[in-house]
Amino acid sequence: MPQKISFHLLFSIIAVLFLSSCQSTITDSNQLHSKILRATVSVNFAPDGTLWRLTPTQQAVYIDHSNDNGKTYSTPVKINQQNQKISVWPENPAVIQVSYSGRINVLYYADEQQNSTSFFSYSDDNGKSFSPPILVSDQAKTAMHYMDKMLIDNNDNTYLFWHDTRHELIDQDQADGVLAIYYSKKSASDNSQFVNQFLSKGICSCCRTATILSNEQTPILFARMVYEGGIRDHALISMNKDGSWQTPLRVTDDNWKIEACPEHGPAIAISNKNRIHLTWFTLGDTRQGIFYRHSDDFGKTLSAPTPIGNAEYLPSHPDVLSLNNRVIIVWKEFNGEQTTLHAKESLNDGQSWQQKQIDLKSSSKNSHPKLISNNKDIYLSWTSETQGHQLIKL
Repeated sequence: MPQKISFHLLFSIIAVLFLSSCQSTITDSNQLHSKILRATVSVNFAPDGTLWRLTPTQQAVYIDHSNDNGKTYSTPVKINQQNQKISVWPENPAVIQVSYSGRINVLYYADEQQNSTSFFSYSDDNGKSFSPPILVSDQAKTAMHYMDKMLIDNNDNTYLFWHDTRHELIDQDQADGVLAIYYSKKSASDNSQFVNQFLSKGICSCCRTATILSNEQTPILFARMVYEGGIRDHALISMNKDGSWQTPLRVTDDNWKIEACPEHGPAIAISNKNRIHLTWFTLGDTRQGIFYRHSDDFGKTLSAPTPIGNAEYLPSHPDVLSLNNRVIIVWKEFNGEQTTLHAKESLNDGQSWQQKQIDLKSSSKNSHPKLISNNKDIYLSWTSETQGHQLIKL
């Protein structure tokens, strides 16, 4: 990617490159295989154990579900009844979360007259129909809005987080490609528009921010930020119990100076003992590759960074998930011809690790690996152009 490329030009190029083949009527889940846009599928388990899947195509986003952990799926339902110019890429997938009340919440990204932004829709009838999609941003006509994340707490409060280009109105001294995170919170009974609130400036524009709820049900963000001199390191940003936000706490020190978009966001998980597990990618002066560390005091003290993967095969795009004392990290490697998936597992909350065999590979375009859980087991979701969507129990 050229240095100092115009941020707005970059996303105009992305919007064109990421289109796929023509849209046609979808009547069966098997038909979605050839229509998947950018080999990017999103999945998540509902509290009742149902697996829900979002499949973006050129003009629509479809949802289906599985009651047998991905072996078979229901007939797809179209979320946006009016066709739109759907836009998606592995760093910016659609998002699905199911609340404890059973509401199915969906976020997806589209390019329209409002200049690239995200839409929210929900279903209260178990996915049979969805509300008309609404814009999340209240400045959608003047500012781009993407990299959305969603958290739903035990009280059915919905938090939305996104990268927003309106930072130019807040701090005109920031470099091109550096913007702000905004957020919104509302209850399931609140059907008003989203109230947009500024959270933090200094966010790396093209690296997806990771989010998690603490065991006290307060959001924690793990974001790549741009520090003085163009250094792109990471910080934890935690919400206080009163709804205010702590100052971003820097938790990596890789000294990666780059005036371009890495497109390589981090990942975060939390155990039932409040141990935070962090994974990230860097090409800094201090270290290069993907790394893991953990913290028991929300980032004030941290374990030493541990390298992950074979450096000769370009390890990238790690994800991490914790379930009780079990922690799994997955990542991709590329040998010049094909991408392979790899994993490490800890059975003692990150104290020690062992390799875990995964037999997934592809020579075609593919998504980032994603870990999900039904609170009993951990599953790996991955999509490639040739094999389609795959879900395996780890």
